Amino acid sequence: MTPKELFLFDLWGYVVIEDVLTPEEVAAANAAVEHHLDLVQKRKPGLSQGADNLIAATGRGEFSQNPLTFERPWCEPFRRMLVHERIVGIFNEILGTGFRLDHGPGLIQMDDETEGHRLHGGMTFDLSQYHGFDHGKMHCGLCVAAWQLTDVEPGDGGFACIPGSHKSNYRPALDVLMLDADWGCVEQVVAPAGSVVIFNEALVHGTLPWQPADRLRRSILFKYSPGFMSWGSPHEKCPIADPTPEEEAIYQSPRRTGRTALGEV
Repeated sequence: MTPKELFLFDLWGYVVIEDVLTPEEVAAANAAVEHHLDLVQKRKPGLSQGADNLIAATGRGEFSQNPLTFERPWCEPFRRMLVHERIVGIFNEILGTGFRLDHGPGLIQMDDETEGHRLHGGMTFDLSQYHGFDHGKMHCGLCVAAWQLTDVEPGDGGFACIPGSHKSNYRPALDVLMLDADWGCVEQVVAPAGSVVIFNEALVHGTLPWQPADRLRRSILFKYSPGFMSWGSPHEKCPIADPTPEEEAIYQSPRRTGRTALGEV
């Protein structure tokens, strides 16, 4: 990570890294989603949890199949994201070498009739979601790489958070989490197509309803943990039929010693 990225991630609990995917890679990933639209299912509304400013007609679109298991060439954009050298360097820094894929990848697809997700995260003691600093280094729990396949502009909606809340000692009021009260602390994150938003799950975050009627929000989320722990149920094995050494390494079960360090495979 660059000094700027380190500073902003430690300060805010997230950082936007632009131009990680080329326009051609973004187009290939969108084409893979379009080719599998029959596997994109809208979940039942409910993530708004009754918040008036987040309620909308439908839930978000999600894949019903792991895109890493799509036939070639449709799996290739997602396999590229899984162990992309740019995010490997970032997660080696904030999660430690030997980090692992905790769960995902997952699609979030939203149109202008899609509900938001109430703000959550970072407000209770959770050994799997944390942010610390010791011996001159950051130490984080579950973190996310959210790859942007469409532009997210100011006022669009989508991913939002309370910057710095991953280190906050006080819980926001419920009406702030429900977006019924505006304390001036909730920020909608702007990110162009081809960028990746790295954020700590300890950050208070959620999703605002999508506003544009002429384009979708489309993001692919991979969630990673330090190599010695798991937030979700550990994978039994890598689901990819012909995995590379890096892909096999990222699926290793959680343990403290003997893990393969990505970037050194």
